[in-house]
Amino acid sequence: MVKSKWFCYVINSISSLLYRREYKNFINTKSVEQVQQKKLMDIIKNNESTDYGKKYKFDSIDSVLKYQQTVPLTTYEDYDKYIEEIKNGKNNVLTKEKVLLLEPTSGSTSASKYIPYTNSLKKEFQKALKPWIYNLYTSNEDIKWGKSYWSITPVTKDKEYTVGVIPIGFEEDTEYFGFFEKKLFEEIFAVDGSVAKVNSIDEFYYETSIQLLMTKNLTLISVWNPTFLILILEYIEKNIDKLYDDMFVKDKDRAKEIKNLVLNEDYESIWSELKVISCWCDGNAKKYSKSLEKIFLNVEIQPKGLLATEGVISFPFKSENGARLSIYSHFYEFESIEDGQIYLSHQIEKGKEYCVIITTSGGLYRYRLNDVIEVTDIIGIFPLIKFKGKKDKVSDMFGEKLNEEFLKTIMQKNTKESEFYMFAPRVDRYVLYIKSDIMPKNIDEKLRENFHYDYCRKLGQLKELKIFKLTGNPKQEYINGCVEQGQRIGDIKSTALSLKDGWDEIFKGEYI
Repeated sequence: MVKSKWFCYVINSISSLLYRREYKNFINTKSVEQVQQKKLMDIIKNNESTDYGKKYKFDSIDSVLKYQQTVPLTTYEDYDKYIEEIKNGKNNVLTKEKVLLLEPTSGSTSASKYIPYTNSLKKEFQKALKPWIYNLYTSNEDIKWGKSYWSITPVTKDKEYTVGVIPIGFEEDTEYFGFFEKKLFEEIFAVDGSVAKVNSIDEFYYETSIQLLMTKNLTLISVWNPTFLILILEYIEKNIDKLYDDMFVKDKDRAKEIKNLVLNEDYESIWSELKVISCWCDGNAKKYSKSLEKIFLNVEIQPKGLLATEGVISFPFKSENGARLSIYSHFYEFESIEDGQIYLSHQIEKGKEYCVIITTSGGLYRYRLNDVIEVTDIIGIFPLIKFKGKKDKVSDMFGEKLNEEFLKTIMQKNTKESEFYMFAPRVDRYVLYIKSDIMPKNIDEKLRENFHYDYCRKLGQLKELKIFKLTGNPKQEYINGCVEQGQRIGDIKSTALSLKDGWDEIFKGEYI
């Protein structure tokens, strides 16, 4: 059934209206300090009787300071035994509330992490989602007149359960929506949820592409990684003849129009009513979001806020330099990059960088995300932040301690613009996988400016870096490799440093 513009307008208006109260509550906040203190005390009070709460005497905590003095800073490894107990079906471990599922993480130094999700944690995510969507739809009224595409992750394997029959992973990315809102939005999604259940990645791209192409009134695209959308466009270009044949049966005029536009790489005309593309634009994703800007010259590219598997940190409002700290979602602390001191949400300062620490209703307490953020502005009482990178993205086979930010700095200073590059360990050396018209020189020499890397080279622990010239489609090959390693497409992030070996068996190309 073809949805009219008026039908889309009504559904979008009703959906965004459901979020008005949350938006108003957020923007009318008088004190970040009071909101954050109440959030922490609610979490502590609710979980006093848990194993973790008893261990750290939650019943004695009556202030933020007492919490910081009583409960230690943590990493995922501190929760290993608790997560195992939850997997085995034990209740009241980290949260009094029942664990709905365990959501696997990606892009971490650990082989596998499972984050417990409770109903309250889901609501904490919605505390960011609702004001963002309300602002998005009310500050871009034209969005309401059409359909939207929200990224869908293909199901690459059967649903899994732990020994204690705890589900692993969300059924769909749209689980972040509330039940009623999800049902409404499904009426006007450009691509339906059945795409997630196809038999192969190629079929997934085909079904996604054809449904998007047949949507004339597409007004909003929301994806995580901008490379995901770029790959969809590249798939359309390479398979336009097959797509044309199938579209011709449904709408021959639309099929002819699309084929001509694709051949001219005029995607803006294919979706002439597209107003906003929401995607990651910070950190390693910045380069690829700039590519989208060149493809869609008259479409607003809105940076997403900072969202991790463990929790949500920020969400964007239109035309602001950074994303607003989601003060109603979790309790936040910030470790200063400058002096190592811990600051609260109302104490962080414009222009300074911090590592994020969160306490959530999912059972993570003073948890180090190792996400580095910069405070870009303070609007009224609200801090605006941008994601800078991962503090813990370090490769350390022999003590060389190569940091991703260090590698990015080297590439920015010593190479021309490249289509793709990534460093990765390979047995006893590092490999630079790169696709560029001009191959970089003396990269190993530049790496040796790092004291620990140079020391490992001198000791012979590490051999000289090699360069692997990429000849295929590295963005697609990288995603395929990540999927094979168990990651979901929607979670895969661009990276300048992979901590895994074996990419020369995944990428097409040769050593030079």
